[in-house]
Amino acid sequence: MSEATTDAAPRLSLADFATMAITFFSLGVTLQVVLIDAGASPLRAVVASAVIFSATSEFAYLAVRDGGGSDWAAIAAGWVVATRFGILAVSLAPKLPQGVLRRAAAAINAFDPNVAIAVQQHDPQSVEREFWRTTAGMMIGWFAGIGVGTFLGNVLGDTSRWGLDAVFPAAMLAIIGNLLRRRDGMIAGVAGGLICLVLLPFAPAGLPIILSLLGVAVALYFVRGES
Repeated sequence: MSEATTDAAPRLSLADFATMAITFFSLGVTLQVVLIDAGASPLRAVVASAVIFSATSEFAYLAVRDGGGSDWAAIAAGWVVATRFGILAVSLAPKLPQGVLRRAAAAINAFDPNVAIAVQQHDPQSVEREFWRTTAGMMIGWFAGIGVGTFLGNVLGDTSRWGLDAVFPAAMLAIIGNLLRRRDGMIAGVAGGLICLVLLPFAPAGLPIILSLLGVAVALYFVRGES
């Protein structure tokens, strides 16, 4: 991302904006194709993606449901994946200009890319500007993607034949990749993964994902023990 000086906060250039839109376009297309292939009607798939606006949460829901889990377990798994958005909203709010409505609007739209850009700005006005610029790129790509994906959903057929079943784990790895470079993130990731591996042979589908949150508690225990 372009910077005027070495100390300047990153700003979303036109190329970055286009890249953001293309990325979310790809996610939107993929998710709609997967949803329709899983049995959702085109209308239901559009409404779900437009309202939830979180590909990873929807992929988590599908992964648990298709793995034999109950609807409640699938919903809980999607909720676990989405909890990070609340944390992102909390980290963003103090940096925004004053105003309950503008902060509430930003909180509803707080996702990984737009918060990551916004929190690096040096003043509240720049935080708000870059947040909404990034959000615009995400939304343009996302809604265009779910439109195209809905059209293609009945055309492509079996999604596993196209490798689309690998999108969810790849997306999650991209999200947590930087966290795994930190010691606390690595501890949480390894502990959560081990919890899943131990529970998978006998626990109901979806429960291992939910209980993997205990990996965070393990990481906190070790980090606080060192401080």
